[in-house]
Amino acid sequence: MNRWITDLLHVPPNLTSEAWHLALARVWPTWITVLLIASLGVVAWWSYKGLRGHPTSLLAIRFLRWCTLTLLLVLLMGPMVEWPRERHEQDWVYVLMDRSASMQVRDERDKENNFCSRDATAQALAADPIWEKLSKEHGIAWMALAGSASPIADPHQLPAADGARTLLAASLHEVLQRSASRPTSAIIIVSDGRSQDTVPADMLRRLSSQGAPVFAVALGDPHGATDRAVVEAEFPARAFPKDQVPVQVTVTSGDDSPIRVALREKATGRILDEFTGTPGQDKRMNTTLTGDRKDSGESAWEVVLLPEGQDSDASNDTMPVTITFVDHPLRVLYVDGWPRWEYRYLKNLLLREEGFESAVMLLSADRDFAQEGTSPLTRLPLSPIELDPFDVIIIGDVPSGFLDDNRQRMFREHVARRGAGMLWIGGSRSTPSSWQGTPLQDLLPFRGSLELERWDEPVTMEPTELAHRLGLLRLGDGDQTWPTELGSTGERWAQMEWAQRLDPRELKPTVETWANAVSANPSQPTGIRSFPVVVSMRFGAGTSAYVATDETWRWRFGRGETLPERFWIQIIRHLARGSLRAHQNEPTLEANPASIVVDQPTRVTLDGTTGVDAERVIVEARRADGAEVIEITLLPEGDGRYSAPWSPTRDGEWSLHVAQPPLSRATDAQLRVRSEEPERLNASPDHAALQQLVDATGGKMIAVNDIGSLAELAPHRAITIRQPIQLPLWDRWPVYALIGAMLVIEWLGRRLLRLT
Repeated sequence: MNRWITDLLHVPPNLTSEAWHLALARVWPTWITVLLIASLGVVAWWSYKGLRGHPTSLLAIRFLRWCTLTLLLVLLMGPMVEWPRERHEQDWVYVLMDRSASMQVRDERDKENNFCSRDATAQALAADPIWEKLSKEHGIAWMALAGSASPIADPHQLPAADGARTLLAASLHEVLQRSASRPTSAIIIVSDGRSQDTVPADMLRRLSSQGAPVFAVALGDPHGATDRAVVEAEFPARAFPKDQVPVQVTVTSGDDSPIRVALREKATGRILDEFTGTPGQDKRMNTTLTGDRKDSGESAWEVVLLPEGQDSDASNDTMPVTITFVDHPLRVLYVDGWPRWEYRYLKNLLLREEGFESAVMLLSADRDFAQEGTSPLTRLPLSPIELDPFDVIIIGDVPSGFLDDNRQRMFREHVARRGAGMLWIGGSRSTPSSWQGTPLQDLLPFRGSLELERWDEPVTMEPTELAHRLGLLRLGDGDQTWPTELGSTGERWAQMEWAQRLDPRELKPTVETWANAVSANPSQPTGIRSFPVVVSMRFGAGTSAYVATDETWRWRFGRGETLPERFWIQIIRHLARGSLRAHQNEPTLEANPASIVVDQPTRVTLDGTTGVDAERVIVEARRADGAEVIEITLLPEGDGRYSAPWSPTRDGEWSLHVAQPPLSRATDAQLRVRSEEPERLNASPDHAALQQLVDATGGKMIAVNDIGSLAELAPHRAITIRQPIQLPLWDRWPVYALIGAMLVIEWLGRRLLRLT
């Protein structure tokens, strides 16, 4: 553009050297423009109709008027000088890589046709050259798919596949929000399709309306994952040597085939116990494994699935079990009213059991009768100091008047505060009828009248599922936990001729039933054939149990001492474990239970701080990765114990230690917090969900080996945006000067030519 023109139009200096062109702000259809220009020609010709003059002069004047009118028409169309400006907006491909825990399942095949995890296949896909080829024509945004969609900084270093759940709909919603301001070419999902939410219809319509197809690379065996996992193992933190310690195990499986689970020693690999079973409809199998140790010390066991490494994800096939066996004899105080058969065999059993110390007192004995036990008594304990060594108190058919109120209250506090066990053995004379209204009535697991009815016919005993989970009443050998001889169709000698009938409606709310008494008469109506016969309940720090029969001695006719010995020893050892805290020589910190689910409460307890006088104790809970530290305030409960409930909000391995006041000898506690990971409970792929998403958006399912086809399938949706610089001409004075000049020339022409 010439310099004098740019000056006249006031063009910015930075645009004078750039290419330009004329443009119109309002562009009308061509036929309208041509019609208007022709009409202006007719108007110009008609305006000089009837004037006389030289034909050529008239033509020139008419043409000049037509030019003036045409210039005015052009001004109406908004003429301007335009400098082109264009912006190219690239389209984007969003790649969602599944980072949930189900990606750890080993049901994929590598290049050598060996089993590998879905995550390994995803890692290999992320390193494929196709992405470099796609990046030349499209922008690529990498996103981690789990509970939501989060950006991935480097696709060559994908985040760990440890997400507790997959929320595909929530992740797609996040992608749609991110892509709202820029063109989207395609959404590529690399996943097994397992998701805890479904993509709603309105989201499918939104994806379809955007014209961005979804391409899915489906991972995992479509016939279902066969992953098995040990998801839970609950066990007591402490036990006595030779205790049959129960480890309650929960296993999940992706199929219905039998599962073999074992408890074994880590160091030697020796199998302590094992069980083979099939999962239920919820894909879970619950069982209890037991193990023991002859000496004191810390055990190092593990729950393991056998054979090892045979399922799709071996990383979840084991779980550690650490139990401290305390070097302390189990001390029992046994008081009975008269020398019934149950008393005679039970007191001999206590004398014979290795690791037991017993003090046995028979109330009906003569003055010269030598009381029995490893530590014979001449009288019952009078003070808490004398009662303190006993871990379990057994009360037989004893009239309540034999124990004064002070002793009863002392026994009650011993159970509630010191964690001792109380075992009641029902009798036909005094227990429980004489204990109505006494301080120890609170330790009886039932309410109402204590005048219990007795069965008017022989009964047999059947343990409950709860007893099995607690490792109790395992009287059989091998896999037979309860001998068939003791069942309702068993031997005549297994029937108990006397038993009390415990009404289930009268049991206290927290009572647990360990065994039921079942009528040996098959003609009895179903509703009255079975009643609880062995029950228990928590009382403070301890446990109280009631056995509503004293005829287990009859089992001796079948196998000698074996069956009654196992029955009583297992119950006594279980009741005694609560007292182990009281025998620690140093402050002991404990979380019970030591394995919980997120948001489930555990009770943090500090015991053995009799020399500490503090209003509160501060315990620090530190996550294993150091990412979080929580302070827990424990309040005093008396007898050197501080405790408080705590509900962790995050999963992981937690270490708990006393922060204030400083206790250098206090032990630390370990807590395992797990999340209810649906990815672990059911890791089977859901390719149908991916297919539905693909079909709704016009995409395609892509095989792993056909990943290279994405280069041709991804559509081009890049946008070129025109943003020209425009200089309007209709408001510039040279334009109006030109119009004025044309009108003046026409007027002068008319005068010179003397047109009339």
